[in-house]
Amino acid sequence: MRFKWWQLALVVAVFVGFVVLLYVVAEFGRLRLGTAADDVRRAQAQWTRVADVYQLLMNAQSGHRDYLLTGDPAYLEPFHRADGQIEVLTRELARTYQGEDERVGAAIREFGVVAAQRMAQMEEAIAVFKQQGPAAALRLANTASTRGTRARFRELAQITWDYEQALMSSSLNKLERELTLSGRLNLATLLLGVVLTVIATAALARNQRQRVEAAAELQRQHDELKSQFDAQAGELTELARHLQHVQEEERARLSRGLHDELGGLLLAARMDVTWMQRHATGNDADIEIRLERVKHVLDQGIELKRRVVEELRPTLLDTMGLLAALRWQSEETCRRANLRCTERFPDEEPKFNRAGAIALFRVVQEALANVAKHARASEVEIALELTDADVVVTVQDNGVGAAPADLKRPRSHGIAGLRHRIQVLGGRLDISSAPNRGTTVRVWVPLASVTGAPDAGDSDSGTFATLPWADGSGPAA
Repeated sequence: MRFKWWQLALVVAVFVGFVVLLYVVAEFGRLRLGTAADDVRRAQAQWTRVADVYQLLMNAQSGHRDYLLTGDPAYLEPFHRADGQIEVLTRELARTYQGEDERVGAAIREFGVVAAQRMAQMEEAIAVFKQQGPAAALRLANTASTRGTRARFRELAQITWDYEQALMSSSLNKLERELTLSGRLNLATLLLGVVLTVIATAALARNQRQRVEAAAELQRQHDELKSQFDAQAGELTELARHLQHVQEEERARLSRGLHDELGGLLLAARMDVTWMQRHATGNDADIEIRLERVKHVLDQGIELKRRVVEELRPTLLDTMGLLAALRWQSEETCRRANLRCTERFPDEEPKFNRAGAIALFRVVQEALANVAKHARASEVEIALELTDADVVVTVQDNGVGAAPADLKRPRSHGIAGLRHRIQVLGGRLDISSAPNRGTTVRVWVPLASVTGAPDAGDSDSGTFATLPWADGSGPAA
């Protein structure tokens, strides 16, 4: 028993739904984790920019103070480096905070303005140093306005740092929450997958068990049907064997009847005509001609009787054996059909039983009849070969051949008869042919089937046991 279509559809739908759910959960977690990670990276970048601006300005102030104290221009290198970078960094900060908290945005903008003011104050002090000397420059660098600018810058930097630190902490907390949520969703999905797997495994195990039971039942039914088929085939084979035996016996009986009765009548009439020719008085030429004509007709009748008798049951098969009968049949067929025959037979003939000998003879007889009627051949080869286990009979011609489909037509009764006759003996028949390539009929029959102990009522071929006139009970025409 198998799953019904809706059960299979349900299992497929569940698995597809699970895969889709797994993908949705994974994609949802990925998006949320990506957003949280982006927030962390953005906060970290902002914090880094604020730190960079503060560090640049502190370095610039330190170098500026050392320059005012020593007058060494090398101390102005941090100032010159910070002059261009601070403006760029503060502009990026202001642009990043557009649309954010207005208080923080205003602090960031003021942070940039104050940084620019502080740079301008240091630049002014440098100019005073060059014009009025270090005392004036130091006084300018320590004015209340300058100290207020420095204090305001540190205050704004601290506000920005605190904001970014809070934002980074919030982003990290959010990331942690998203990781926890994603882990729980993955765990839930995994548990659901385990449950579905258990259900599917149980269903598959049940289905497999049902399939095994169904297979066992089918095998039992198959074995039962095969047993019935083998029994019926055995019965049909035995029936075919019996019918062939009855047919051959009927042919033999008819052959004996024609030989004994009709042959005797024809022979007696011919003898009377011969006597009349010898003892006729007078020289009547008309009577002589008519007697000679009657004698010729009687000779034709005797020849026709002989041919019919031989085709019904070849006397050579019972007197001289299978090979002699095959040679006679090939000579007769080739003579009537104007064929060139080639024969290949073993030097010594096995002792064939009656059923095997007549079956092999009928195969060759039917094959030669088909060659004469349909093949339009000029040559034909007949071969009988012996192997350790089989007797192989081959009839091959060079005629027009036939398509393989034509050999399997339902009305190919001659081929079907040959096949059944050979199957009764446990052999097999193979016919190979192609248009314009001739036809080959080959038969394999187990040697034990045609040389074994004969059935009841049979005798071996090549003996006189079946001839009623062999013991002198009747004449031979």
